[in-house]
Amino acid sequence: MAFRPASQWLLSRYALAVTLAVLAVLASVELAPRWNPRHLLWPCYPAVMLSAWFGGFGPGLVTTLLSGLAIAYLDLPPTHSPMTGDLGDLMGFVLFVSVGVLLSGLNAQLLDARRSVEAVTRQLEREADERKTVEAVAAKLVTFVDELQASVERYREQVGSLAGVFRARRDGRIVECNDLFVRLLGASSARQILAMNMKDLFLDQAHWQELAGTLTPGVVVSNRELRWRRDDGAPLRVLATLREADGFLEGVAIAAVASDLV
Repeated sequence: MAFRPASQWLLSRYALAVTLAVLAVLASVELAPRWNPRHLLWPCYPAVMLSAWFGGFGPGLVTTLLSGLAIAYLDLPPTHSPMTGDLGDLMGFVLFVSVGVLLSGLNAQLLDARRSVEAVTRQLEREADERKTVEAVAAKLVTFVDELQASVERYREQVGSLAGVFRARRDGRIVECNDLFVRLLGASSARQILAMNMKDLFLDQAHWQELAGTLTPGVVVSNRELRWRRDDGAPLRVLATLREADGFLEGVAIAAVASDLV
C-alpha cells in the first residue's frame, strides 16, 4: 500500500534524523584518538541543528538522543564513555542533551511560524487571484451592460424614426411620446398629446379598459389592431405592440393605412 504524501514526508524527516546521528557518531569515533573525550560530542551539535531545522522537534530530539546515547555508551579510546567518566564528562553530556532539546523546540516553533506564514501567503494569493477574477468578470459585465444599453438606445431611435412611440400611466395619462406619434394623431404639438388620456384616443373607450386589463409585467401584446380617432375626429386604424414596464404602459404604433400619416 502506497504511503500518502504526509506519511512520506514524516518518514523522510525521521530517516534524515537517524542518518545525521549516525554520521555524527562516526565523526566522533574517527576523531576519538586525537580529541579530548570531553570534545567528542561536538560533531553531534551540527547534526542536531540540521535535523531540527529540516524536521522540527521530533527529528531533532531523535538525533539528540541517538547521538548522545551512542557517544555515552560506545567505548571510545582513550577513555570509556562520559557516563562512567568524571563529573565534567557527565556535565558535558547533560549540556549536550539540554541544548539539543532546546534547539529542537526552537526550530519546531520556527517551522510552525514559517508554515503559518506560508499558509497565510497562499491564502492571500488565492484571495488576490479571486479578486482579480471578480474584477475581470465585473468589468466584462459593465461592458456588456453598456453595450446592451447602447443597443437598446439604438433600437429605440430606429423604432422611433419608423413608428409612433408612447408611454402612459395605468390610468391612461400619456407621459411621453415621439414626434411621429404626434403626426400620427394629427396633433399640433407633443404638449397637446401629453394633455390627453389614452382612453380619449379610442372610438370605444371600453376597448382601452379591456386592453389595459390584459397588460401585465412580462406580457407583450404584438400587432394588435386598434381603432383610434385623430385630433380632427377622423377614424384611425393602427397596429400596436404594447407592454407594461416599471408600472407604465409602453407602446409602438404604426398606421394601418399609409395615408393616415399625412
